[in-house]
Amino acid sequence: MLISIIVAECHSSSEAGRFGFHKTLARIKHNFLWPRMHSTVKEFLCNYDICQRNKSDYMRPTGLLQPLPIPTKIWTKISMDFVEGFPPSNGNTVIIVVVDRLTRYAHFVPLRHPFIAVTVAKAFAAECFQAS
Repeated sequence: MLISIIVAECHSSSEAGRFGFHKTLARIKHNFLWPRMHSTVKEFLCNYDICQRNKSDYMRPTGLLQPLPIPTKIWTKISMDFVEGFPPSNGNTVIIVVVDRLTRYAHFVPLRHPFIAVTVAKAFAAECFQAS
């Protein structure tokens, strides 16, 4: 129990980051020693879920980018992006860019930072789908 706490602390603490096997083992050896330390650390790292999921060996290779299909009606498919880094204008520092993928007609919606999904949705609905 104590050994697994030591290994976890030396491998994945906020100060340690997530080191590989050799760095984790070296950090542990600096202060501790126990029988079969090498195999204990190796076993811990092999079973550490976060590292195994994010390991590049287990990631599928990415394929080539595929073009998006062309929509058949306007405003059925849109693209959105956030542009930040502007000086404040009426308190707004972010612009939401909404583009209809068929006509390429764009809406530029100002927004204050910080924002949440509800704020973005309300601004999107108010600016892009106003009642005429």
